[in-house]
Amino acid sequence: MTGLPDFAAPLRAVDLLDVRACGDDLELVAQITVDGKEPNLRGHFPGQAVYPGIFVIETLEQAMREAANARLRTVRSVRFLAPVLDGDRMVLTATAKRTEDGWDVTGKAALGETTTAKIRATFEEEAE
Repeated sequence: MTGLPDFAAPLRAVDLLDVRACGDDLELVAQITVDGKEPNLRGHFPGQAVYPGIFVIETLEQAMREAANARLRTVRSVRFLAPVLDGDRMVLTATAKRTEDGWDVTGKAALGETTTAKIRATFEEEAE
């Protein structure tokens, strides 16, 4: 992603995005390096910035907006398993399966070999 897309303001939650089509489905790899000086992280937590769980979901949202012009409809399940801290490079991999009314997405965020979150969500396509 280059620049800050309008839908991402005021938070950039994706630095790099790779999207591959697999038939009607998509495979996504979104990356973000956490910057503890980001205004949205102030106070979360003083002295040790933690990337909030909702921002992990926002990473998936921004990746799907860029890849498929789709908006988050429902978070079906989410588990936060390890913290993402200042300076960490989080990699979120997701599979988006086309459905009759949008996308069924399963994602996993990781720091190297450590899984930090698992997400299942549904997305709907934006009207042009």
